[in-house]
Amino acid sequence: MVKASKNDPIQRPIVIPDPEGSRDNEVRPFAIEGMDVRGRAVRLGTVADQILSAHNYPDPVARILGEMLTLAGLLGSMLKFKGIVTLQAKSGGAVPMIVVDYEVRDDGIGRLRGYAQIDEAKLATYGKNPSFNGLIGTKNGYLALTIDQGEDMDRYQGIVDLKGENLAEVARNYFMNSEQTPTELRLTCERDAVTGNWRAGGIMVQHLARGEVGQERILDRETKEQWERASILMNSVKAEELLDPALDLDQLLFRLYHEDGVRVFEAAHLMKGCRCDRERLLAVLAQFGDDDIEHMLEDGKIGVNCQFCNKTFDFTPEEARGQQA
Repeated sequence: MVKASKNDPIQRPIVIPDPEGSRDNEVRPFAIEGMDVRGRAVRLGTVADQILSAHNYPDPVARILGEMLTLAGLLGSMLKFKGIVTLQAKSGGAVPMIVVDYEVRDDGIGRLRGYAQIDEAKLATYGKNPSFNGLIGTKNGYLALTIDQGEDMDRYQGIVDLKGENLAEVARNYFMNSEQTPTELRLTCERDAVTGNWRAGGIMVQHLARGEVGQERILDRETKEQWERASILMNSVKAEELLDPALDLDQLLFRLYHEDGVRVFEAAHLMKGCRCDRERLLAVLAQFGDDDIEHMLEDGKIGVNCQFCNKTFDFTPEEARGQQA
């Protein structure tokens, strides 16, 4: 880890080369000097574009899915061991379900995937630029966070209502209601003005408040002022800065917090990753009888589509029946 102060710009630590060969697709943890504040910044380039471009989503839907991927990157990179962090938003809106997950394997690289379900009839009623609430539909909607670190660890799930003007507000409410952790965050996803490719980015700061009374975290005056300063500086970041491929995350953090000093830690690297494979899908087909398999046949084969990566696997009826044995 390295420190930056007003007169000492950030020096980059030695890190594992990015799987995509750039400073994109990474999460950079950081701490602000003199404050009990920790944070993370994330930038998604090719990973966001690969996932969002796999489906022909309308741009407003792709933006929300991109923000969900960004949030999953921020939260999933907190895993200290192998595991999966899943975010699922369900509602009665034009986008009744969005699912993303972040998986960590032995190599330590975070693998992201995600998809959105669309109600085309409802979407058509919202015009060209529907709001977050219009797409998601906050009435009876919820966002669920699930953390699964394997059979030897208890599975955790937290749920919060989909109340807020955007996904960042929903996530902020989750941290305050479920973990009583003061949290501020920004999320954004847009097409690059030059290439037309999707890019996404986000930043989050949290106060590790001391002195708990019941379920409330009490901040003294000085600590509260520090937290307000950290929050205001974080919220001063522009969407263009979170997305700009020419501005790496270290430079962005120095720009925001150089007056206080910012300490950055080794980055977590991200890639697109889907867990679909022929063997797993054949095991699913094994649950169906001969009559079901006959009904699935189209042009002499069975096509199984992965909702996440939109890849279609073709199987012969003999392959499907062979698994049954």
